[in-house]
Amino acid sequence: MKEYNYCCSKDGHGLAFPSFSVVFIQTFSIHGNLEFVLPVDAVLSDYKGVIKKIAEEAEETKVFKSVAEHAGKPVVYMHQNIERQIFVMDGQENSLEMKKLCGDGKIKRNRLTKRYMKPLGPNESVSESSLVWRFPKKAVYRFSLRGFDFHMPLRPTEEEDFTPIDLVGHVNVEMSLFFGNTVSMTYRFFFDGNSSKILSVPEVDGGKQENTDAMTDHIIALLSTYLGAEYWSADSEEGDSNINLESTFIANDFWIDEEGREVPESERVDLNMREGGRAFDRIALRYKKFLYNRYTAYREGLSMDDMREHEHFRVLNGVSVINDHHYAMVDIPEFLKHPVALEDGSVEDLFSKSRTPKLSEAEIINHIRDYHKPELIGLMTLYPGEWPYRDGASFEEVCGENIAIDTDDQVMVGTNLAVVIGTYGRRSDEVKQGQVSGVANDGTLVQKQGVDWAKHLEERARYHVSWPEYLMILQMVLAKKYVIGFAKDQLIDVALQARDKSAEELIGKNADLGMRLSRQIIQLDVVKYSKFASHLVMFDRTTRRLHLDDDMEKLKEVTDMVDNSLHNLSDYKAMKSDFLLNMILVIVSVASTFELLFQNSEMPFLSYFEIPSDSLSAWLVLIVATITIFAILLTLKSALKKVWNMFVKYK
Repeated sequence: MKEYNYCCSKDGHGLAFPSFSVVFIQTFSIHGNLEFVLPVDAVLSDYKGVIKKIAEEAEETKVFKSVAEHAGKPVVYMHQNIERQIFVMDGQENSLEMKKLCGDGKIKRNRLTKRYMKPLGPNESVSESSLVWRFPKKAVYRFSLRGFDFHMPLRPTEEEDFTPIDLVGHVNVEMSLFFGNTVSMTYRFFFDGNSSKILSVPEVDGGKQENTDAMTDHIIALLSTYLGAEYWSADSEEGDSNINLESTFIANDFWIDEEGREVPESERVDLNMREGGRAFDRIALRYKKFLYNRYTAYREGLSMDDMREHEHFRVLNGVSVINDHHYAMVDIPEFLKHPVALEDGSVEDLFSKSRTPKLSEAEIINHIRDYHKPELIGLMTLYPGEWPYRDGASFEEVCGENIAIDTDDQVMVGTNLAVVIGTYGRRSDEVKQGQVSGVANDGTLVQKQGVDWAKHLEERARYHVSWPEYLMILQMVLAKKYVIGFAKDQLIDVALQARDKSAEELIGKNADLGMRLSRQIIQLDVVKYSKFASHLVMFDRTTRRLHLDDDMEKLKEVTDMVDNSLHNLSDYKAMKSDFLLNMILVIVSVASTFELLFQNSEMPFLSYFEIPSDSLSAWLVLIVATITIFAILLTLKSALKKVWNMFVKYK
């Protein structure tokens, strides 16, 4: 049996994680012809009662499942909580609008709209009174979705060197809707020993599995199911190289089928994914189809032609997650370990509270940053196995500056991944020597009461991360980044439609699209809504690390290119129109010239040269007529050639 050593040396090989969170963030836009809606009963009137039920159950089981699961609904609107704490926003409960989708006698789109609300069975008919809540394009709305249980066995191959473990537990799913259009889905893994567990693999059959610690490679393996990870290996049978890290991820009794329909509990089966690359996309696609099929409806004012065109578009293109933005956040809130081998063969935790001398929270963060650069680089690049050999000089380029405000927290942001290392769990409510909060009337010093961080973390557990404020800020920054990229794609698509639409229509559509996308980008500026300056600093630093300024500059370049192309096209078509107008003027001129044949015109200056006026007029008319007829024949030839080419193309 291979021996696994958790110990590490000064070169920074090996942190241990008894507790951590992983959040997969999927960002996409709802199609412009659709809007998000919810059935009336999904906006719970007893929301506080459901929250109390969650708290009571969590007190007994320590498992924090979603609001939707406790309410027995697939999707539930979550009344303001965390976003109200960190953003300055209007009360959104009052901005929800009741909307009647069917049966009003004015909107002749009952069946199309109803199909989006609920897939009809063979014996079902469209209800004449379908009431839903719609969500105006204001601020942020959050929704809880039914999650699922999972099991992920991690077993090393001969070439790999990590401890075999099992990751098991529950995935909580939430959705944020920004300004009625941009969707941010989060799939939350909370490894706290209750909601999700890190279990050892018994060396002897029948042995008992116990809670253990995860290593960096274990976290990379979980992240690889969503983001993919580069890992070179060869198939032992065929000898073919494989660059993708292969992992097994099993979604137990999954409740959505491939078409996005809800599966009855008795018919649910395990969704077993053993593959490299973004295997989790199969789950994300089912959730996205489920939302599109059940919780979207045509927006107001849409014509039947637009509805049919959109239906045709959906049939041809379907719903996909290929172009969605993928991102992940790793939150390491507390009890981070650093095993060190002592001379007597025993193992000591360098970060232990009981160790003498005890390291402060800031000293722990400094140690990780100074001595574990290769490990952090491996995590940020999702490059398992070989991370101990990474060059620490690349740390600033890959991991960047610490964007946290506190010196006792470490927050790193990269292109596809953010890593948060907090030290809440090490703090206590003890009053430090000399720490005071004020002076009483009698002149005595009043001791400052410390924060009960253990209680604070218990409250944060229902968000499944210890930094829910930063997760919300990160979601808005990612939404803004996605909209910028989406805007570039949309503008290019407009330019590619030049063959099928008039220049004026394209320019108008481009202007309307530009205004709508610009509005979305401006709305997603967290600076306008944040309550605290510290959050603004983290927003600015995150924006800088994700290169949003560069993206905006590229969008401006694409916008200028598309505008120039459309205006050039307009000028070209205007020239063609001018050519036809000139042809008409030529014909009119020719007709006027022909009048010379029918008028007895006298030209005295021709008589001076003894040239007959009638003969000269006849020759002049003949020459002009010949040129005109030749030009008309060329024009007819060009027009007939275009018609023939179109006929051959669409035959």
